[in-house]
Amino acid sequence: MANAIATVLGRQTRVVFRRELKSYFLSPIAYVFGVVFLGVVLFLSAQASIVHGAPANMQPFFLFLPWVFLMFLPGLTMRLWAEERKLVTIELLLTFPVRTSQVVLGKFGAVVTYLAFILVMTLGLPMTLGAYGTIDWPPVLGAYLASLMFAGSFVAVGMFWSSLTKDQIVALLASIMSLSVLFLLGYPSLIEFFGQNLPMWLADVLNGISPFKYFLSISRGVFDTRDFVYFACFCGFFLYANVLVLQIRREQKG
Repeated sequence: MANAIATVLGRQTRVVFRRELKSYFLSPIAYVFGVVFLGVVLFLSAQASIVHGAPANMQPFFLFLPWVFLMFLPGLTMRLWAEERKLVTIELLLTFPVRTSQVVLGKFGAVVTYLAFILVMTLGLPMTLGAYGTIDWPPVLGAYLASLMFAGSFVAVGMFWSSLTKDQIVALLASIMSLSVLFLLGYPSLIEFFGQNLPMWLADVLNGISPFKYFLSISRGVFDTRDFVYFACFCGFFLYANVLVLQIRREQKG
């Protein structure tokens, strides 16, 4: 999978992508993150099924995933640029014969690929459930795709905040606060509250900017092109903002 993604990327982007992805699989922090992430999401999914007496299905798993992303991804992304700035390696990286956009895309692609590997490791859950019943695989695979795109949107936001500061704690807190707002704007109960207390156009705008709304749509098996366009535009916006921040810094250093 990593090789397939690297092939799609340009040559210079592939260099950054492979460098970053290699650093994840050589870092004990990445393994700790993966184990804890998998443990938490699988535990919460199992508890939900037991508590609610629900039949064996994947719904609890996918409903808890966004919350786990909200808890863990800011901690994963806070170091992407902040640590490079703190160690002064970002200046060295930006002096390489590579465009700023290629560096950003390489880092983004590496994180998303790492998260894809973690999600693939959870495929044992639907396979196990399928051994005891029937699993409708197309919606399940669609929900996995929605989960990866949702995670990618959070990574793009986290990378943006990390590019603004060399303090990882500041990047962490800024990511948590902004992602919490974006996430909750698409939460069904809050959507209902907005619909009852705000002008309809404003309620629609607030709901429309939340990644959670589009995640729910795809994870339910509704494949609307607009949902995929949203995630592409959302990630593109924050990655472009990330490029602008780094480009300004590169020009200042130059």
